[in-house]
Amino acid sequence: MILIRKIHKWASVIVGIQFLLWLLSGIYFNLMDHTKAAGDTYRSHTHQQTEVNNNNFIDLKEVLINFKPAISIEPTYILGKAYYLLTHQKGLYKNFKNRYSLANALTGDKMVIDSTLALEIAKQSYNGPSDTSSIKLLHPPIEDFPKQKNAAWQINFVNDINTSVYIEAESGRLVGHSDDHKRFADIFFMLHFMDYANEGSFNNIQIILFAFITLWLSFSGLIWTVDLGLRGQYRIKYFSKSQGVKLFDKNQKSMGTVILSNHTNLLDGLIEHDIALPSTCGGGGTCGRCRVMINPMLKSTSADHVHFSDKELQQGYRLACQHFSTDVEHMTLMDVTEAKKHTLVLSESRFLTPFMKELRFKVLGEVPISYKAGAFMRFFIPAGKGVSIPLNLPEHLKANWHHIEHLEYEHLACTRSYSLAESPLVTDELVFTIKIQTAPQHKTLPGVGSSYLCNMAEGSSIEAIGPFEEFFAKKDSQKTMVLLGAGSGMAPLKSLIEEQVAIKNIENIDLRNIHFFYGARSEGDLLYADEFYRFAENNESFHYYPTLSKPSDDWLGATGYAQEILSLNFETLGHIDDLEFYLCGPKNMMTETINFLKAKGVKDSAIAFDDFT
Repeated sequence: MILIRKIHKWASVIVGIQFLLWLLSGIYFNLMDHTKAAGDTYRSHTHQQTEVNNNNFIDLKEVLINFKPAISIEPTYILGKAYYLLTHQKGLYKNFKNRYSLANALTGDKMVIDSTLALEIAKQSYNGPSDTSSIKLLHPPIEDFPKQKNAAWQINFVNDINTSVYIEAESGRLVGHSDDHKRFADIFFMLHFMDYANEGSFNNIQIILFAFITLWLSFSGLIWTVDLGLRGQYRIKYFSKSQGVKLFDKNQKSMGTVILSNHTNLLDGLIEHDIALPSTCGGGGTCGRCRVMINPMLKSTSADHVHFSDKELQQGYRLACQHFSTDVEHMTLMDVTEAKKHTLVLSESRFLTPFMKELRFKVLGEVPISYKAGAFMRFFIPAGKGVSIPLNLPEHLKANWHHIEHLEYEHLACTRSYSLAESPLVTDELVFTIKIQTAPQHKTLPGVGSSYLCNMAEGSSIEAIGPFEEFFAKKDSQKTMVLLGAGSGMAPLKSLIEEQVAIKNIENIDLRNIHFFYGARSEGDLLYADEFYRFAENNESFHYYPTLSKPSDDWLGATGYAQEILSLNFETLGHIDDLEFYLCGPKNMMTETINFLKAKGVKDSAIAFDDFT
């Protein structure tokens, strides 16, 4: 099934590109000037009148004897003179492979179309500037007329659109005119009919292969849909059922029986019973954290195959987010967190930058939650309507959103995870720094979670589970902390820094050495810069390295990317065994940094990262 899905996705890319080409070429066909597209800009459609006394024609039998064998013979006129056109090999159409001879109708002498005569014939059908640049005898394939299978003279005239007139070499027939207008139109005909080999026909191997790819796309899509249905991914809530499932912890100790609905996946169903499994992807099947062992075994999904070995799958290991309670009798939970579900009330929402907001929540009806700095929470985003531009956008920020077109859309319920941006040692609120994910070209919807949360009105509430403590400072360590982040990766790193400063003030001890490398695009994107400058001014052990990738001319600090500034200062940080690294930011930044650190000899145990992507 994994292979089918991969092939389906790549096939959809091929089909999608060709559909786009069809759309673009179709629009062009509706807008183009058909006279120009046919190459007829300088074509003359007047013909010379010819009067010839047929009584003077040589006897047909004599001509046939001299030019045998011939399939047919017929009179024709070239530049006002009479000839016999004898056909020796006849194709279905004139442009197909044919063999002709020309004989003077009055003398019976053989007539040959040379370059001089071809030029005169061409001028008869041409009404533009008369100067020529070249005359060539071309044999097929002929680029301007790919369907033409017979040799032809190409007469190139000197004009503003580079007109070429083609005269068939054996018959003297006008093949046609071509110019820059027609050649441009031919590009769109090629794209529309997938004639990438320039055969002049839509009955080509490319379109045949495309038909098979489209057939495969439909067939594999049907297989995928049936597979999802068999795995219970399509469920109507009205027809949902509930059943009891016996739970065990990883030591096979009974946790009792819970009632789960087969409308909700096992991960979200357990949360209704205050049982939280670790998950950073929100149930997308990508993080592989919500590991359970199911009995009897359910059919494995493609996500299961990614995160479990064949042996583990045979033992019943599955991802809770990918399965429902149907036919589940026993379930062993491999890793249960102490996170709980809470109702959060928004107390404050403010813009930090044009595209990032700080949200402050209070826990409804509960005492403040305690957690380690660097933790995150998973929000339950309800189904509803969204907008592409934030509501109540401050006037001074509107210029930054002018390129975003207003869009209203509906979205389904989902979950999204966000890191806490402040330590519980400095606030009793839950603080989040969230970047609003935009959709500038309507190719995808805006970020559902970030748009919903950043458009919440103060005083409104939302449910969230957590905090999940997976990224935190090592306890009782006095090693130098090196933090690296960019964008909204600021949140957990800020929390870690505030925690260390708070511990220093509470316990009246020296602050451990901290080096904070942070990257942003411009000065306006630097989050909490004043706060970190103040930390650095008041604490000799704190070092702040703000870095801008697209600074203004007035910027006096470091330029480039945060990981580059880290590498430049690496030797000044201290001995490698006395360093701990904490990373949070875009995946490319973290991958590049981890590779750099390992190349320098930093151990895996000294590198912690929060992959918010």
